[in-house]
Amino acid sequence: MAKRKSSDTKSGSGEDEAEGTPLHPRHTEALCGHAAAGETFLRAFNAGTLHHAWLVTGERGIGKATFAYRAARFLLSRNAASPTPAQSLDVPAGHPGGRQIAAGAHPSLFVLGEAPGAASAASIGVDEVRRLRSFLSLTSPGGWRAMIVDPANDLTIASANALLKAVEEPPARTVFFLIGHGASTVMPTIRSRCVKLALRPLDPADFAQALRAACAAGDIDWPDAQALEKLHKISAGSPGRAVEFLAGGLLPLAATLDKIFKSLPRTDFGLVHGLIQSASGARNAQTFVKLCDLIEERLEASAREGVEGAAGTAKGAAWAKAWQDFRQRRADMEVLNLDKGAFLLSAFSDMESIVRKLMHSFPV
Repeated sequence: MAKRKSSDTKSGSGEDEAEGTPLHPRHTEALCGHAAAGETFLRAFNAGTLHHAWLVTGERGIGKATFAYRAARFLLSRNAASPTPAQSLDVPAGHPGGRQIAAGAHPSLFVLGEAPGAASAASIGVDEVRRLRSFLSLTSPGGWRAMIVDPANDLTIASANALLKAVEEPPARTVFFLIGHGASTVMPTIRSRCVKLALRPLDPADFAQALRAACAAGDIDWPDAQALEKLHKISAGSPGRAVEFLAGGLLPLAATLDKIFKSLPRTDFGLVHGLIQSASGARNAQTFVKLCDLIEERLEASAREGVEGAAGTAKGAAWAKAWQDFRQRRADMEVLNLDKGAFLLSAFSDMESIVRKLMHSFPV
């Protein structure tokens, strides 16, 4: 089990509680993978056709915020009057602008949200967007200015409408970067005004490189080869999510959940009860949250896989309903403070029932 080294005083929950931690995207200058996205942005910049709003989408933890900070760091380091084309988005080490961004103190960068790696994030309210509009009304001390909304999914209807007005009428040399965990959950009127950059899960080589850098920055023990392979699979190529597994010691939790799913429809309730016990009690609150997140992801993945199969519509619909039901019951449990163990037992029983019905309807 790889965790933060014992000498580390930071949280091992994987949330990077303080924004100043080395794992925050504003501290990460290198970006592993996503070369196509970087080339698209750089090409537009060099051609003088840089769009003022970019929606960077993809799964959680694959580098969307890191890309946004990297592009913003590049822009804010450029001399507006310089005609020299840029060769890459790299900024020299020790550049004053880079240091200011790392400290969260750059006068030409405004960030809404700041929730990388968090288990749950509060909504971005309209008052925050109003602060952004006040920021935009000021004269920029540099050639460019940048805004990062992380994530845009957390915008309320009111704050999204307020942001829309800013995106529709931006000042000159102003670029918005909106982080979207799935573009469909960002307001359509905002999406329509952005250039979309879809970041894909990292392949094993880029994943390992990114994870090694994150482990070094966060003082987290490097996993062995077997654990690394498992991490790539269960995190779906997301180094950010892999760090959560490592820092929180959650790899065994994911492995047990995988065994339970593979045992269906003959549920191994011994494993289920062990899983519930490991996520029970106030001390294991974050483990319970991560376990529920993992179950949601497995149900969602089953729905996608069902749609792709020969009997796609029926299987996909069954798992999609299971996913929706689980999310609703989870919300009810949290609001009503219901028993977590009973909630999980009911969820696994429902999964067993679904698999039995599907096997009866679509025998192999």
